[in-house]
Amino acid sequence: MCFTSFFLSLRRSYDDYVGRRNSWGSSVLDIGSLPLQLEDLTRERIKALSKQALQELSVLLAEMDRGIGQAREQLTAALDDLYGDAARAQLLDAGKDTGTTHLTDGDLAITVEIKKSVSWDQEELAAIAQRIASNGDDPAEYIDVKYSVSERKFAAWPETLRRPFEAARTLKPAKPAFRLALVGEGK
Repeated sequence: MCFTSFFLSLRRSYDDYVGRRNSWGSSVLDIGSLPLQLEDLTRERIKALSKQALQELSVLLAEMDRGIGQAREQLTAALDDLYGDAARAQLLDAGKDTGTTHLTDGDLAITVEIKKSVSWDQEELAAIAQRIASNGDDPAEYIDVKYSVSERKFAAWPETLRRPFEAARTLKPAKPAFRLALVGEGK
């Protein structure tokens, strides 16, 4: 099977692909009479692809990610329109702003989780920590403090200032990110 034609067919049939499932719940791509499962795209099979097919797969997956992300955002917004007010009212009736609640709409059971999103005013916490310390107590018993140094600032420091900090600094490479383009095509 030619992977290049597979990816081109996949790109053309993307709208048909989204949401199509076989009887086992796996994503299925119909390429002519040959059904192909995304789960069949193993590391070894991907490594065997031509350079053009690798680039096409990279572009296709990025497009699918964007499309799925946008669809998920729209689904969440629609579900909030349909059930959000009822869920928030149910939580408020229980004396809560956040938490998990359960709703039903006909034969559809809906579980709604409204998570906490907490932020702290850093300047106010620093002032509180100073007051705790000035009273003879240990602020660490009440406040979690995480020290960090901006990598940009660290790199700009003179060597004499950087040296004492180097023992506290650990650099771990993140996972690589790849962008593929065929030579001669636009960037």
